[in-house]
Amino acid sequence: MEYEKAITVLTGLLKKRSLDADEKEAIITAIGLLSLGSLAKNKLKAQKAKRDKSTEW
Repeated sequence: MEYEKAITVLTGLLKKRSLDADEKEAIITAIGLLSLGSLAKNKLKAQKAKRDKSTEW
């Protein structure tokens, strides 16, 4: 599952269900970790594109 889709699903859970404090904290932590993973993935893509572009004549 892609990071963005997982974040959307978890955000939906936060909005729809009545969760206790520990469950909410766990979901928010998971969303944060998925966001970091998504940022890292995008950064790697950008670095690769920049590297590929710099080798073109």
